Amino acid sequence: MSEENKKEDFDIDTNVDPLTSLLVSDVLNKYNITAENRRPLNDEQKRSILKLVEDLQNKANAFVESQKEKKRLEEAQNNHQEEAQSKRRTNTLRQRIHQRRDSEQNNI
Repeated sequence: MSEENKKEDFDIDTNVDPLTSLLVSDVLNKYNITAENRRPLNDEQKRSILKLVEDLQNKANAFVESQKEKKRLEEAQNNHQEEAQSKRRTNTLRQRIHQRRDSEQNNI
C-alpha cells in the first residue's frame, strides 16, 4: 500500500510503454540488478529522476514536432516548385501553339 501512495505522490505513470519497459529490464539485467540487491531511492532522487524523464520527454516531443514541421515545409516547397514548373510547361506549350497558329495564318 505504501508503494502505491508513493506512486501517486510522484505522479508515476504505471502504464509504461512496452519498449521503455524492455529497455529498463535490459539495463537492469545487464548490471545484475534484482529486487533483492537494489538500494532504495530517497524522495529527492525520485523527484530528480522524474524531472529528468519529463525533460527528456518534452525534448523528444519538441524534436518530433520540429521534424514534422520541417517535412511539411519541404512538401509545401516541393508542391510550389512543381506548380511553377507545370505553369512554365503550360505556358511554353501555349506559346508553341500560338506560334504554330500564327505561322499557319501567315502562310495562308
